[in-house]
Amino acid sequence: MTISSKQKDILQQFLISFIAVLLSLIVGAVIILAMGYNPISAYGALIKGSMGSLVSLTMTLKTSVPLILAGLAVAVAFKSSAFNIGVEGQLMFGGLCAGLVGIYVPLPGPLHLVATILAGMLGGALIAFFPAILNSSCNVSVVISTIMLNYVVQFFVQYCVMGPFHGATSAPATDPLMASATLPNILPSPYQLNLGFILMILAVVLIYIYMNKTTKGYEMTAVGLNRAASEFSGINVKKNMFMALLISGAIAGLAGGIEISGSLKRMVNGFSSGYGFSGIPIALMARNNPFAIILTGFFFGMMRSGSFLMQATVGVSSDMVGIIQGLVVVFICLENLIRYYMNRRK
Repeated sequence: MTISSKQKDILQQFLISFIAVLLSLIVGAVIILAMGYNPISAYGALIKGSMGSLVSLTMTLKTSVPLILAGLAVAVAFKSSAFNIGVEGQLMFGGLCAGLVGIYVPLPGPLHLVATILAGMLGGALIAFFPAILNSSCNVSVVISTIMLNYVVQFFVQYCVMGPFHGATSAPATDPLMASATLPNILPSPYQLNLGFILMILAVVLIYIYMNKTTKGYEMTAVGLNRAASEFSGINVKKNMFMALLISGAIAGLAGGIEISGSLKRMVNGFSSGYGFSGIPIALMARNNPFAIILTGFFFGMMRSGSFLMQATVGVSSDMVGIIQGLVVVFICLENLIRYYMNRRK
């Protein structure tokens, strides 16, 4: 069985991602050792806390849902050369919109849940609309505008939760969502997995079909591969970047809506905890492949979920997970260097 050059290139790309993760874990182990802890015990606790039982595994899967959707949102924009760094803000605003519809808009039965999720998607798309229109009409850098909007959205959401929509308790949160607006669990208690997991899988499949099996998706991918050639071929580059940003924002808003209606059941100030920013290394590791994002998102969810047991039993701070994630980005950026040594060894 012969392997085509395209398949070889894909295999090499995923091998580079694997090497980047492996190097980040090795450097992380050296840091843990320098802190006076046993890295084998630390990583063992990390794995046990995330996959040591069926309960912990379902908790890891639930934690992975917003991370996978954030990575998917980043990947859709990246595929069209629109570097959306504002997924964090889009996710937070989507969560706010979903929460407000779930609390204050009474609707019958399943319609209320559908409206809540759609409100989250529309909220995310709305925040993505501003950098999209600025780039399309004024050629403003998407990177700069999306980064700055993160802070605008963060403080606006904080004002809403702590101000006009603050709940009856002293907690920094709104009142609970109506029961009709919450995502039902797909497994019985004590397993922590709700319908949001199914929605995430559906989103991945639909985005894969759209990007790889439709004309519009092909145009977006072509713009990302070569903007000049796409424009010469008659593809509207700015329009495709505009649509990619809106779709990316809608996916980010879906992540926020699932987190609010499925996990928290209310809007909580600062609920995201960096999901949107984690989406960047998740997409980079997966090479913007929607199905590979499921694996890389699960890896990041595993580290987040297991970090608490690692801190409780070994004493290594859960912030170590953030350091490892940062190291992954560093080694992913060294792709050309890794590729050079791989080709040289051949």
